[in-house]
Amino acid sequence: MAPEKNGRPAPHAGHRQRIKERYLEKGFAALDDKDILELLLTYAIPRKDVYAVSRELVHTFGTAENVLAAPPEALREAGGLTDHTVVLLKLVNDIRTQPDRFIEYRREQLNNVLAAVEYCHRILGRFPEEAVIMLFLDKENYVIDVTKVSYGSADSAVLPIYGIVETACRHGIERVIVAHNHPSGSSNPSAADLMATDALRSKLLSHGIELAEHIIVAREECTALLHHQTLSLPGGEVFAPWKNDPNA
Repeated sequence: MAPEKNGRPAPHAGHRQRIKERYLEKGFAALDDKDILELLLTYAIPRKDVYAVSRELVHTFGTAENVLAAPPEALREAGGLTDHTVVLLKLVNDIRTQPDRFIEYRREQLNNVLAAVEYCHRILGRFPEEAVIMLFLDKENYVIDVTKVSYGSADSAVLPIYGIVETACRHGIERVIVAHNHPSGSSNPSAADLMATDALRSKLLSHGIELAEHIIVAREECTALLHHQTLSLPGGEVFAPWKNDPNA
């Protein structure tokens, strides 16, 4: 029986049980971001009503995915979470993004947008579902590492801004390329893609990190958002120089 206060049932009594039943009966798609977080938090904080906490976290970070990707200190501050709870959320996030360790990549020098587009197309062009990857570049534009930061459905994958920024900061990276794929066939950016790119670019810049490009990969074409160009693959015209060079 749910705990009582002043002889009355506690607020939201039975809500977590209804979420569990809905999840078992109808699956993940039947839960919104607040319900997902509430369900997770019940296992870290079993004796406390976490209804309000889950909603405050989604309000602060925007999505459940952003909550999972948020830095530990931000979770402690925004939700008043203990390390015990933060560990659960970060562990779930790491499990969710684990496939990144299986991405095969080569250490190549990406001196122009065309090279970057073709590189991302080789990785993402074969993915059946949407995914978001990061390319870490050194000062000579060599690829240091490639990591997957999000994996979605056949229709959508959210650009996890907090996760991208945290990953870049943790690895001490000064320059990154972000790419995601549209398995449906068109590389045209959505309004959400454009807004997320601006937000990510600003957030990275505040940490001294450059977003070199955000590339959308489709089966036969790619779009480089920051250079406002689309390339048909294979072949196509060479993109503009990588950086704005007055002598180019």
